[in-house]
Amino acid sequence: MLKQIATASLGEERARQLKHHLHARLQTARKPLHVVNRYFAAPLHRAVVNPINRARHEGRTDRKLEIGPGSDVLDGFETLDVITGSNVTYVGQALSLPFRDDTFQVVYASHIIEHVPWYQVPMALKEWVRVLQPGGQLKVWTPDGLKIAKAFVEAEESGETDFHKDGWWRFNEGHDPCVWASGRCFSYGDGTGRNDHPNWHRALFSPRYLKQLFRGAGLVEIREMDRSEVLGHDHGWINLGVCGTKPKLEG
Repeated sequence: MLKQIATASLGEERARQLKHHLHARLQTARKPLHVVNRYFAAPLHRAVVNPINRARHEGRTDRKLEIGPGSDVLDGFETLDVITGSNVTYVGQALSLPFRDDTFQVVYASHIIEHVPWYQVPMALKEWVRVLQPGGQLKVWTPDGLKIAKAFVEAEESGETDFHKDGWWRFNEGHDPCVWASGRCFSYGDGTGRNDHPNWHRALFSPRYLKQLFRGAGLVEIREMDRSEVLGHDHGWINLGVCGTKPKLEG
């Protein structure tokens, strides 16, 4: 009935186009919100909002960038994420930041680097250093893979319970050390098993290796950070933080 009315009033070709359009909209509505965001809202933000925000901040010398912001934006920071939201200034990718060289005094990333595939981490860090001003600092927090691995082995082999200090028991009512280590190493996506969700971990770090990566990216004055230096949400016992400085230009 509706098909007949549409065909009569719009013509067969226009009615067919309308049908396909409505079907596509229905399929979009059925998709998980993160998929709609990533493939529809995020590209729109990148094309329209990114240039506007770049123009707003152009010319400032005290700029700071947070990659992968939490729900509360850090004071004085612009933000970048792979998806859009009220807390996102720019949409972009960790391997290709939409900024000129030497733009920011600080680049801050808390529990983001582990979402980059492990073999692309060196490239990501070099890209983050590229947008730092000479003398600027890169500050990265991530799960301490060495601490997690040690606690897992000690729990399995000796019954130690150091991993209880973490206090993170998602999908782990029995507080099993193997389930805990799996969650901390690999994360859990959106909790439904979808492989396309961005909340999966793809890299693991020790203090030694993260500092080595910082050196490889050209940073100096590299050091481990204290938890008192966390900005925003503190991930607690598993937290590993490293800071490095981009060398100033000679002369």
